[in-house]
Amino acid sequence: MVVARPLVEDPVQEADWELPELRLVLPPQWELSEDALEAVSSLNELFRIEVDQDGALILNLPAGTTSEMAGGEFSAALRNWADYAAGDRAFGSNGFFHLPDGNQRAPDASWISAERRAGLPDLGRGVWQAVPDFVVEVRSWNDSLRQQQRKMDMWLRNGVRLGWLVDPHRRLVWVYRPGAEPVRFERPETLGDDEVLPGFQMDFTYVWLSE
Repeated sequence: MVVARPLVEDPVQEADWELPELRLVLPPQWELSEDALEAVSSLNELFRIEVDQDGALILNLPAGTTSEMAGGEFSAALRNWADYAAGDRAFGSNGFFHLPDGNQRAPDASWISAERRAGLPDLGRGVWQAVPDFVVEVRSWNDSLRQQQRKMDMWLRNGVRLGWLVDPHRRLVWVYRPGAEPVRFERPETLGDDEVLPGFQMDFTYVWLSE
């Protein structure tokens, strides 16, 4: 159920700007293990560090209060809904996934189903070699829309079944599904997906209040 009118064509004109992505390219002979990535991250707490498919470090600037609060609402709602006893798991912005194409990424919120977890090896303590069923990316003050759109495409290429790109500043949500064009919703009150997230309804009241 969705309380909003979907708009496939996005009439909002995005300003033609894009901050350069902060990438630190490592020598090809350097193998960045999980422990090494954790050590580098702990020594550089200003940045949230991810790894792209080429092995370069992506240095993400702080998200800002609005985006952080909005992301917290999604992760809290997913944790309250997920069936932990059955094996579901929900994550906030520190849930890291090592994806099939080599990317090591952390969405702002995510959920992986018990069915998908059941076919995986021991996932360990840090970066999971797994693909979540559902991800949420919250646009920050320093994110261009094009950057976020590319990131959503990356999630889908790796096997994510459903993604939401949320702009709390303009109160917009883009819904991404494999094999389909993104659909934009203006100021939805609630949003759900009976196929991927049966029984889950996200109340956007507090997400929009975070602005």
